[in-house]
Amino acid sequence: MSQELTLAILAAGRSARFGRLKTLEPVGPSGEVLFEYAICDALRAGCGKVVFVTSADRTEQIMSRAAEHAGRAVPVDFVAQDLDDLPDGAAAPAGRAKPWGTGHAVFALRQKVEGPFLVVNADDFYGPRAIESFGRRAADGLEAGDDSHFLGAYELHRTGVSRTSGVNRGIVAAGTDETLAGIDEIYDVRVTDAGLVGRDGGGDVRNLARETLCSMNLWAFQPSIFGLLEAAFADFHAHLEDPLQDEFLLSETVGHLIGQGSARVRLLPMTQSTAGLTYPGDLPPVASTLQQCIETGDYPDGLAEWFAGRASPRPA
Repeated sequence: MSQELTLAILAAGRSARFGRLKTLEPVGPSGEVLFEYAICDALRAGCGKVVFVTSADRTEQIMSRAAEHAGRAVPVDFVAQDLDDLPDGAAAPAGRAKPWGTGHAVFALRQKVEGPFLVVNADDFYGPRAIESFGRRAADGLEAGDDSHFLGAYELHRTGVSRTSGVNRGIVAAGTDETLAGIDEIYDVRVTDAGLVGRDGGGDVRNLARETLCSMNLWAFQPSIFGLLEAAFADFHAHLEDPLQDEFLLSETVGHLIGQGSARVRLLPMTQSTAGLTYPGDLPPVASTLQQCIETGDYPDGLAEWFAGRASPRPA
């Protein structure tokens, strides 16, 4: 590979529905947190660096944990997502506390990332060795000179949708040649007696097939995405409808870029099932999923030791 991939981990969320910092919630049998499994997969795929997008008030906690274990095997860095990281001459609205959203989080990475990079959520498990397989396939495309970006596409029923707690999903429209034609953000997706149901941005009910493809924020981007996001964010910020709540979402923004012909995204189908932390009740099934992956040999039962075993020897 001509340029090593970086793993970018989005960890600036407020964990409002979880009630505490879920990024550092122990879920593995030896107290591992979810992002450590992502880093394990990324190292297996050949990533040479990890960059976290954090909130300023939680950077120290997250980076301390990252350095303690994963940092022994790979360089780890961070960029704090800042409400004042705005187009020239713009100012954050008075009273705004909510981060600008996932699109802005990826845009913030321009401060630390220069080459191609993977993007994952800190609070999602993408399936056994899923990031590894995705990263290898994306790297193969980049090595072959493909100037596309890449998105891991999951069937909706494999993404932890339940009856009790609604989740948001970016519903994928596939174009020709396995490319992404667009993404439609659907809210409060859940299982009902009538099947999988959610609501669109206008509040209208959407019935969804089990095999509907969706995004779980597993991306591989060329660095050209930063210039596209900069222009899109400037337009978004200039036309805020609710200055305190509007979010610059990555899925919607990439969809708009595709519609404008500014970006091309290849879909990489994912066959694994995901698990994630949104509510406290998600902890037992996530822990059970990870335990099963360990029992089948996909991960060691002690990631701290695994990272230590990959540590570069110190100069004499």
